[in-house]
Amino acid sequence: TFTIPRSHFGSRGAGVAPPRWSCRVATLAMFLRLAASLCGVATSAVVIDAMKHDIQQIQAGSFDTIIGKFRDDAVSAVWYYKESNAADEKFLDEYQKVAKELKGIVKVCAMDCERFAKFCKDVGVGETPSVMIYPPNPQPSYALQGELTSKRITNVLTKSVPSMVTSLTADNEAAFLTSDPSKPKVILFSNKPKVPFMWRALSAEMVFKRTIKFGFATEEANAELAKKFKVKKFPTIVMQRGGKGEQKEMYSGDINFQAIHNWVNLYSESGMGDKVAGAAGGESGSDEAKPWLIQDIPELTGPSHN
Repeated sequence: TFTIPRSHFGSRGAGVAPPRWSCRVATLAMFLRLAASLCGVATSAVVIDAMKHDIQQIQAGSFDTIIGKFRDDAVSAVWYYKESNAADEKFLDEYQKVAKELKGIVKVCAMDCERFAKFCKDVGVGETPSVMIYPPNPQPSYALQGELTSKRITNVLTKSVPSMVTSLTADNEAAFLTSDPSKPKVILFSNKPKVPFMWRALSAEMVFKRTIKFGFATEEANAELAKKFKVKKFPTIVMQRGGKGEQKEMYSGDINFQAIHNWVNLYSESGMGDKVAGAAGGESGSDEAKPWLIQDIPELTGPSHN
């Protein structure tokens, strides 16, 4: 039969109970662990879960890679927080609303100042929560003062996004459609007078700003252009491609940033829009407007020929 040697229990032997003090120590240790656990529950803790939140967590070492190197083109926000701070824990849901609404458009990030205290001190963060806005260069970054609500933060960020959209009129329609023939032209036909934020954000996207031309036309001011593109309802998005504008496509997907971005991206090439050297060494004039390419050719008849 299988037996356990007496030596396994030490010199006191198998039948001797462990000393009373050791039981008390074990009980005390268990109590302390339980107390620590309960304190952890009761104490605030900011937990940003990648499965639940759209907030991008960054570290001091990754700040330049995620934020700094894109300052020329992008708008970003960073929430500086302290993991154990009750005010930060309360602010998490409010900041998540911003991240969800601007997902894919603006970088909405967060950094723990308990882990990266030196970095936070260097950028001037004291009390938390603190939200810093990083607009495109040359505008300096700044801490958002006053009440930190999702609506206010979102409003500040959307206003910081630049616009590369051309508002079309009867005077500039032809030039818009015929200049830069290598670039697709995407036009939003709207029954509203102002360019929407989503359209501005698409036009300012890091690649699109070089490779795609975004136009904005209104039902009232661009009736003839709408007729030319066979637009019958508003809003409608159309794309013109080809050196002579011979390819025209109407967008049929969802009207949201990511869906439109995916569609436009199919026709965006990173090399488009770069000037090409001409035969004499100068820049080619391929980006010049050629309005005759889209003008209707008059019918040739006997009287007109004579």
